[in-house]
Amino acid sequence: MADKLQIYKGALRLLGNAAGVASLTEVSPARFTLDDVWTPAGDYLLAKGLWNFAMRSVMAEASPSLETEFGYQYVFEKPDDWVRTASISDRAFGITGFEDYADETDYWLANVDVLYIQYVSNHADYGWNVGAWRQPFAKTMEAYMAFESGLPISSDKGNRNDLYSLFKSRLKEAKTLDAVDERVRVAPAGRLVRARLVSGNRKDG
Repeated sequence: MADKLQIYKGALRLLGNAAGVASLTEVSPARFTLDDVWTPAGDYLLAKGLWNFAMRSVMAEASPSLETEFGYQYVFEKPDDWVRTASISDRAFGITGFEDYADETDYWLANVDVLYIQYVSNHADYGWNVGAWRQPFAKTMEAYMAFESGLPISSDKGNRNDLYSLFKSRLKEAKTLDAVDERVRVAPAGRLVRARLVSGNRKDG
């Protein structure tokens, strides 16, 4: 389990600040700077992957108050905690995949009135549940906060390019380990394949 104070301390260690911070209420320039970086850094990292700890599944019903002029019958409002979409289906288990929809800035459009959506959430019980972060993600957060903070770097700790390289390396590792934990998903058939299947079924009938 990750811990916010430990992430602060880890970020400062990467900067060569051995003193670190003693608490999240400590009155110090370093703590104030990391406070400013914390939320933007976390939001950025949540958008960088399909993290298992941040994944949320919902059944979405079409909005009765919204109309579309883009050829689709129904409009679905994206949840307030939506960060990025992992999958959309017209079936509860999403096994067959679903591609007949459009993705607008704040909405999804489709010709079915119910969608089953899996997405990365920034809700406090999902993506921003720090206690659920795996250590590789937390270590990535440390590196990115150190890079973004603008705090002084000790001479023996390199420079900002080194911090960014470390961040990229940790992000890659975190994504790889997270993917290992993810169950194997069945890739949806492409439109051409599905069209052939439909055509074949019609001939058989």
